[in-house]
Amino acid sequence: MVTQKDIARRLGISASLVSRALSGTAVNIGASAETVERIRAEAARLNYRPSAAALTLRGTSTQTLAVVIKNFDDAFFGRMIAEFEALAAAKQYTLLLTGCPPGAEPQVDIHSLAKYQLDGVAIVGSDFTPVGLTDFIARGVRVVRIGSGPRMVGVTNIVGDIEHGLAELVKYLAELGHRDIGYIGDETEPNRRREQQLVTTLKRADLLPRPTCFVRSRLTGAEAGYDAMHTLLKRCGDLRPTAIIAAEDALAQTALRALFERNLRVPADLSLASVDDIPGARMTIPALTTLRQPISEMVQRAFEILVGNDTSKEQIVVRPELVVRESCARIPKL
Repeated sequence: MVTQKDIARRLGISASLVSRALSGTAVNIGASAETVERIRAEAARLNYRPSAAALTLRGTSTQTLAVVIKNFDDAFFGRMIAEFEALAAAKQYTLLLTGCPPGAEPQVDIHSLAKYQLDGVAIVGSDFTPVGLTDFIARGVRVVRIGSGPRMVGVTNIVGDIEHGLAELVKYLAELGHRDIGYIGDETEPNRRREQQLVTTLKRADLLPRPTCFVRSRLTGAEAGYDAMHTLLKRCGDLRPTAIIAAEDALAQTALRALFERNLRVPADLSLASVDDIPGARMTIPALTTLRQPISEMVQRAFEILVGNDTSKEQIVVRPELVVRESCARIPKL
């Protein structure tokens, strides 16, 4: 590993001058701009990277962030990891990635991350608070959560305005002539919250939700969509809704399989829409109409908070975008 002493030796100057030039304080001792540029150019040529251990001892930024993921199985979170990695690489930050193993309960202990002298911690996932988080908050480490969760002093929540998005989606379906709209989801807290938001949205639009056509599966993961759709079709029989909204794209994808097994065509026999716009949403047959979560914006805001460029400590709300594809159609006029 190249050190500051190596750079100083090559340029024939003191290591302390190299240190000041790379930390941005060389001007305080009268170093010229040309000298500072020469030092930085040599550091770049040698691919110099500061030692995290040395930075920790000096009590300065280690340019290290932790990203704690609620569910590694979720494609939605996978896109967030990619966004974090791109931003970190551009700013020469190191990411430490941890979270819940696939299939495990959404809980993880992050006490062991304290040894890395983190600049910030990002919690990715709603209703998910890692064990040990309060210790980081108490030490003044910046913490941000992408997703809904309890309001905590020292934590900024960045949330999608799903209620606004559902209002746009319901308005779109109503314009297509749909007055009877059902729902499929699961028992997780975020999806129970989306279900209630949909009920409220339908009532505000003067559309009466039928309890029979609002189904929560007791299964977990994507299979919940398959199970919930079969249950809904069994309950409703010939009086099935003309459109169904799934709590997540992953559930909508497996719901398409259930509809196929019942010889029902989407959107000819009923329309189907969902939330998130995961990468596979546009590749299903038919492609899903969905609410696109503004992942890039959410991660950008989170990153700015973690590196100290955004001093906001309030909850940040971003709006999803309605993406119209093939899975919803107009009801034919009689």
